Amino acid sequence: MKTYIPAILFAIATSFGCSSEIEFTPVAPPSATGNSDLLLSEISTAINTDATTGATRPHYVEIYNGTAANADLSNYAIGYFATLDATTLANWAFPDGNFLLLSGSLEKAKCYVISSPQADATIGKRDITWGTTSTANANASVPLQLSGNSAIALLKKDATGTITLSGNTYKIIDVFGSPQVARVTSTGTSSARNNFIWTVAGETDTRNRTFFRKTTVTSPTTDWARAKGTTPQDSEWQLSADRAWDYTNIGLATK
Repeated sequence: MKTYIPAILFAIATSFGCSSEIEFTPVAPPSATGNSDLLLSEISTAINTDATTGATRPHYVEIYNGTAANADLSNYAIGYFATLDATTLANWAFPDGNFLLLSGSLEKAKCYVISSPQADATIGKRDITWGTTSTANANASVPLQLSGNSAIALLKKDATGTITLSGNTYKIIDVFGSPQVARVTSTGTSSARNNFIWTVAGETDTRNRTFFRKTTVTSPTTDWARAKGTTPQDSEWQLSADRAWDYTNIGLATK
């Protein structure tokens, strides 16, 4: 999970697998063992047509293990759902190609990064790439094109779940965005998909941001309406400034 820490605390932060190149507001680092399960800890969104992205998609999803033990990632999966307008609500669904089955082990207090193949590998750590390699205006219904209106779900194997992926039953345990929560038209017209988004922490244009999960969040949630919040205080997420993507902490446990 993320929270801003001062750059002068490099030595302390490094003990939690953390480093930074910019200054942050001092706060205590999070507990490495206080979480109930894995959760989504960092997301980067960008519109590939934005001049500052170099026509690429520097998108990634980070998962944090803040539990007391190493996690078997083969029990988890990532799902991608692209919403198509501002108001149509839908149930989660992950057709072939829109989910990624995870594997391996994730140590406690460590992160796992799933990156777009187009993201610059020299900027930040990645454990696996997933999604389209197209640099054109590709079909946004396929991963990993996060423009502020594509939802990500963290799923876990569960016999009581309702989602079947590759013959196994899963339950959604954590989300960023949700097709069951309405979006707003941010700028321009609703005819362009990139112009409708979820508000987060009261921000009405979240298409070009890096999002960090607050350290006060110790459990995953499927309640996106609550988690996104309406103010910086009640949201579970912190945002970078507009078009000021922050890659200094990719794959690290704290920020």
